[in-house]
Amino acid sequence: MKKLLTLMLASLLLFAAQANDEKKYAEFAEQLKQQVWSTPSVEFSNYYCPDEYVKNYSAVILASRTDVELTRKSYIKMTGLMGFSGAKKLGRHELTRMLIKLNDDAAIKKFSEFDYSTFKKSYTIFGQQESEMKVLGVRIIKPNGKIVNVNTSDYMVTREGNYDSEVSHKLAVPGLEVGDVMDIFFFDEEIVHDRNMKPFTFIMKDKYPILHYRVRCVVDKKITVQYRTLNGAPDFKVSTDKDKHTILETEMHNILSVAPSLWYNKASQSPMILLYAYDKSVTGGGIKSVKDEDRGLQANPDYRNILIDDFTLMLYEIKNARNSRFHKAFGFLKKDIDMAKKEHDKEVAAQRLYNAFIYYAAGFDKDNERFTSYEFVAALRKMFNMSEIPSTLIITTDTDNEPIDQLINNQNTSWLIKTPAGAYFAAPVYKCQTPGILPTNLQGRKAAFINKLDNEKTDYYLETLPISDYSQNRDMVKLNASIQGTTVDIDRTETLTGTQKELITSVLISDKLMMDDYDRMLKREKTYLEALSKKDRKGIEDKFEKDKEEQNEIYRDEVDLYHDMKPLEFKGFEVLQTGLDPQNPDFSYRSQYTLDGLVKKAGDNMVLSVGKLLGSQLSVEGHDRERDCDIYRNSANQLLWDINVEIPSGYTVSQESLAKLQQSVKNDAGEFTASAKVEGNTLHLQASKSYFKAYYPLAQWQDLLKIIDAASDFTNRQIIIRK
Repeated sequence: MKKLLTLMLASLLLFAAQANDEKKYAEFAEQLKQQVWSTPSVEFSNYYCPDEYVKNYSAVILASRTDVELTRKSYIKMTGLMGFSGAKKLGRHELTRMLIKLNDDAAIKKFSEFDYSTFKKSYTIFGQQESEMKVLGVRIIKPNGKIVNVNTSDYMVTREGNYDSEVSHKLAVPGLEVGDVMDIFFFDEEIVHDRNMKPFTFIMKDKYPILHYRVRCVVDKKITVQYRTLNGAPDFKVSTDKDKHTILETEMHNILSVAPSLWYNKASQSPMILLYAYDKSVTGGGIKSVKDEDRGLQANPDYRNILIDDFTLMLYEIKNARNSRFHKAFGFLKKDIDMAKKEHDKEVAAQRLYNAFIYYAAGFDKDNERFTSYEFVAALRKMFNMSEIPSTLIITTDTDNEPIDQLINNQNTSWLIKTPAGAYFAAPVYKCQTPGILPTNLQGRKAAFINKLDNEKTDYYLETLPISDYSQNRDMVKLNASIQGTTVDIDRTETLTGTQKELITSVLISDKLMMDDYDRMLKREKTYLEALSKKDRKGIEDKFEKDKEEQNEIYRDEVDLYHDMKPLEFKGFEVLQTGLDPQNPDFSYRSQYTLDGLVKKAGDNMVLSVGKLLGSQLSVEGHDRERDCDIYRNSANQLLWDINVEIPSGYTVSQESLAKLQQSVKNDAGEFTASAKVEGNTLHLQASKSYFKAYYPLAQWQDLLKIIDAASDFTNRQIIIRK
């Protein structure tokens, strides 16, 4: 397979560039499949899987191979009616092939359907066509050796984008059975002009074992490559071919450690190689780490050189904050900037500007695209300076990227600002983000704190960003229940603090509620709707009305998410507090509904599944209980329940039942506690579940399981309510 990609490109590349309709695409895909599967390969001819792997794993990747070719061509382009200049056409060609043994029904379900974009095209301002095309090939090897090819006619086609410029295929794979081996390949071709290509990520750990893993890259001699090996990934072996193109090759065997489905951070734990390819003439001075004298290969470059690229970008964005688009924003926010400048408490001033800028960006920025996260921080820094608010610029990376001291590309960074009181201001990641709060995905990350920004001469130091305590990240439930025959009426108020707000607020807070709260906070002369043009106002009002209808269904679904059962009747909801106000940063909402299935008759008595009132709890079963790597959670957190159940007149709760509701499990990883008592005709149940840390070493996995099991088991607790 060593020469496969080169041979394939020579014969098919021209055709591939023209394969922009279904018929030609199908012809190209068929030719590609024939070429891939007719190429001799020892790894992909061996279908044997050891019995112990068949028994212990849902699927096994018998072989995985990726071949990459990066090409560069120069040509002349027209730049005007009579103008011409040199241009660069870059090609990115990637073929990944996998041989997978299916050992159970879960694996069959996983690999029985594929959904992917097949091709899309666009044009540069000079009329050059850029394209991206993907091909999926699948065949099945039966236990008796019979090979079944999946025909391209089995694809379902959907078209999207302007002029149907983006086409997607859905492939259903029929006839899969336990014991089958799937031979799959993915081909991805990208052609771009005068810009760099998207990067490569080679990940050497999957949810299934990998017996053979190989990567081979052929890089044009005029292209510069920067790559980073992370988390114990093997380095490339480097060579050159007769044309002086760079060859990068690496492989691993018997990767039996699998990625858990729970609390696993790929960027921090999976062996991987991140590879970026640049054309120096395209990159220009924007990426200083790509220099003429370094053209070619940069293996695991000094992160400080990559940081210089980000300093350059930061200087550019701050300078760019003087242009007309930013001036428009600053003009709109002039009153807020003036008030911030006059404000004695500069922390309060910073909070106001943060809220005001989000308000503008969310509701009034109509120019092209929304502010990028970099533009947001650069503009906010500019406004802080205009308002005489002292602050420090910070560069870090989030939990989905490499650490800052292993940085390989400046587009992987996150920027933020710190004020003297220790408040952090980052681009918003959720609705009604409280000013000054450090987002979850930046907590505990190593960061560059900048004393003076000046390209290569930038003065900075590295320091770790703070991590919030579990008591700061709470989900507090106040639930009042009333038994009505065999149904239960529930009035539930949920209050979330700290990191617990992030995932849910963007769903449960409507745009109208968000903008109304900004209007209230900022005390502007005109409300958001009043400040819009008549034309824009009509469109936004229609959207708000549609959102209002959808919100009722969203909160109904939230009941199902909480209890793992649909409500018999949903009576309504209200948002009590958005968390936008720094003085009242909690997000709180209330829902009222009726559930069926929690109460059963037992003669004259009733059986209440009281544990279900805590909501559905995490349960870890089967192979998921076995783990060989550390635990990475989003954050430390605490869940608190205060539950009151009104007992029907004439009924009592036995002491024996109450005894079942007393529980306490606590260790160094966390705790789960519950206690109950009866006062008058009300059952009072209080419970708490705490995860003390975001990160745990593997040695604490069994302690964590004890907390998880205790909470999960408690949801099955029932009490007998006697007549």
